[in-house]
Amino acid sequence: MKQKPPPSVWGSLALVGQLGLTIALPIALFAILGNYLDGVLHTSHVFILCGLLLGLISGIYGAYRLFKRSL
Repeated sequence: MKQKPPPSVWGSLALVGQLGLTIALPIALFAILGNYLDGVLHTSHVFILCGLLLGLISGIYGAYRLFKRSL
């Protein structure tokens, strides 16, 4: 069996940066969308909480797919 060579330092840093964006971006976008919907529909933090939850789930799933592909 042929082993993969260890990743370089720059490759590891790129993976960490990509992981951060993969988790943070969906959370921020869904939170902004939820805040907007709360303002339009005059609700009290219902949609922002749903947006944060959906963003967190989406970010974790994206991180899982990123690590699955890289390993």
